[in-house]
Amino acid sequence: MDNKAILSVEVLVEGMTCSNCALGIQKTLEKAGVKEVSVDFATGSVTYKPDEFKNTQEIVIARIESLGYKVKVAPMGVQVQKKGYNILAVKFWISAVFTLPLVMAMFVPVPLLHNSYFQLLLTIPVFIIGVTHFGKSAFYSIRSGVANMDVLIFLGTTSAFGYSLVGTLNNLGHDYMFYETAAAIISIILLGNLLEQKAVKKTTHALSELLQLQKSTAKRITQRGLLEQIDEVDSSLIELGDKVLINSGDKIPVDGEIYWGGGTVDESMITGESLPVGKGKLDKVVGGTILLSETIKVRTTAVGHETVLSQIIEMVKTARKDKPDLQNLADRISAVFVPVAVKVHIVTGK
Repeated sequence: MDNKAILSVEVLVEGMTCSNCALGIQKTLEKAGVKEVSVDFATGSVTYKPDEFKNTQEIVIARIESLGYKVKVAPMGVQVQKKGYNILAVKFWISAVFTLPLVMAMFVPVPLLHNSYFQLLLTIPVFIIGVTHFGKSAFYSIRSGVANMDVLIFLGTTSAFGYSLVGTLNNLGHDYMFYETAAAIISIILLGNLLEQKAVKKTTHALSELLQLQKSTAKRITQRGLLEQIDEVDSSLIELGDKVLINSGDKIPVDGEIYWGGGTVDESMITGESLPVGKGKLDKVVGGTILLSETIKVRTTAVGHETVLSQIIEMVKTARKDKPDLQNLADRISAVFVPVAVKVHIVTGK
């Protein structure tokens, strides 16, 4: 088998929160011998080139999950919407409710808000959420050899909470109270993660819509003497030169040329043109568009990755994966900054 003919495989990974998370996964997979690894933490996608001589997918899943992430084997954009609450949103709103009084204490002269034990009670739920949310990611990132930003968040909030706790238990006064700092860091980072999650959903929405345009079945025409036999088959089984019947209201399953009939086609999903386009014999049609009227018979001119829709989807995926130079620079800085910050924290004890 020609290795160049093997297409890249994409899996979805849950739990990545920053570029260093992605870098840790990439380095781990490359050490395991996986080729052409590309990781995008924003969309949670990992692509790689499978090896025909070994079960690459099994290796990829095992290595990624050993770092504490969850893997879903599915094409990007065909993500099943989960029912129920958004866990990240729940964590943020709980943290925000407990953090608000701590922040208000800096501006409002209410004695209760300045009570160290009251502040401790307010901070404990937020701190638990922060430790469970960021601590796991921090631990696995260190184990992978690439410390991510969650390490700094974990160290910063733990230091602020621990320092304040010692001050409270020893009655050292307000100079040792930094509960609002620990809670505010956790709440703000959770808010950032939540906004990022919503932004990613919007950026992948277009790709999801494009994938949904792909017709799953087609009415293939087979000549039986003087008669034509029509069989409904999976569109992936349609080959170059096959004839396909398309009735009014049907989604056109293939790229092809009309050899019989005519009608109007809604091409807005592909071209953005709002008005229907008239089509007749020898005119081209594009898979994913909709035949609004009449009946046509089409001879297939492109299949698989050669279709217009498939090429558009591939361009969108490529554009999503390509990083601008500024982001590449930020990734390199982050990879150096986090370890340095951790070493400074250890040396100074702050």
